[in-house]
Formats: sequence, structure tokens, C-alpha cells
Amino acid sequence: MIAAWIAQLGRGILALVLGLTITLTLEHGPAFGLVSFGTFAVLTGLVLLAATLRGAYAGRMRGAFLVQAVATLAAGILALAMPGAGLMFFATLLGSWALLAGVLEGASGVLARGRSPLARDWVIAGALTVVLGAVALLLPRDIAQSFAGDNGASGTLTSSVILVGVLGAWAVLIGVLQTISAITVRTERTADAERAVTR
Repeated sequence: MIAAWIAQLGRGILALVLGLTITLTLEHGPAFGLVSFGTFAVLTGLVLLAATLRGAYAGRMRGAFLVQAVATLAAGILALAMPGAGLMFFATLLGSWALLAGVLEGASGVLARGRSPLARDWVIAGALTVVLGAVALLLPRDIAQSFAGDNGASGTLTSSVILVGVLGAWAVLIGVLQTISAITVRTERTADAERAVTR
């Protein structure tokens, strides 16, 4: 049986790895975005699937989290299968997945209030993911702004660079949220157990 805090920690670590990978990589083209997102989505989908089927992570929200797990896994497989599909495909896939996953997670959090210690964090994660989806779907595809910085540095800010950067920022925020959430839930459970023993 997979404890809820372990599943939350697993999700947080995967998001942090995605965010750090994007932050530390200079190439922010559509292919990089698809491969990075695809790898993250496949692993996250598997964690969610295992936590929902073999653990107490979802509770009464099991159906919503199963749909989210399957959708995440499918999006990841599709992204990895078509790394050369281009910016339009990347933005549409990322945006569609984020809107679906965000709504499911946010709604699960609202419905689980008072029944799950993770409910508030599901609501926050859901809202952040919906914002990611909106940005991915609404971002103009033809942005190409040249810039010059200090020490002769120059480059071009494109839609792809912005979208991959937004994905990285989202991943860091989600990763920090879920990791802190997991540690908090684990600490509270340990404190409750210790109080029960000393009574």
C-alpha cells in the first residue's frame, strides 16, 4: 500500500526534476519541450496510477485521479512518440492536458475538503495547472523578438522559448508545493501517532 505522502512526494520530485532540467538547459525548442514534458508526464502518470490503484492517495476522488493518471500517461506517450511535431502540436497537447488535469485535480480538492489533508494542495495545484493550460493555448505562435544583453550576449525570444520557460516555472512551483505538502502530511501523521502512543 502506497502512503498518500509518498505519492505526493513522488509527484513533487518529478516536477522539480522537470523544472530544473528546463532551467539548466539552453535549448528551449519544441522538440526539447515535447521530450521533457513527455518524460515527466509518463512518470507522473505511472505514479498517479499506482497511488490511486494501490494506495490511499485519492480516497473518494479515485475516479477523477484515475482519469487524470490515464490522461497524463497518454499525453506523455504522445509527446515522446512525436518529438518533431512542432510548436503548434506541443502547445495544443500541453494546453489540453493541463486544462483537463488542472480541472480534475482542482475539483477533487474542493470535493475532498475536510476528508483529505491534501485537499487544499490539490486545489492550488489544479489552479496553477489550469493557468499553464491557458497560457499554452493562448500564447501567440509567431513571437520572435531579438534582444541584446550585457557582454555582447544576444538571442531571439520566441514562442517556443516562452512556452518551455513557462512550463519550467510551473514545474518548479508545483514541485515545491507538492514536496512541502508531502513533508507536512508525513510530519502530522507522525505527530498523531506519537500522541496516540502517549495517551
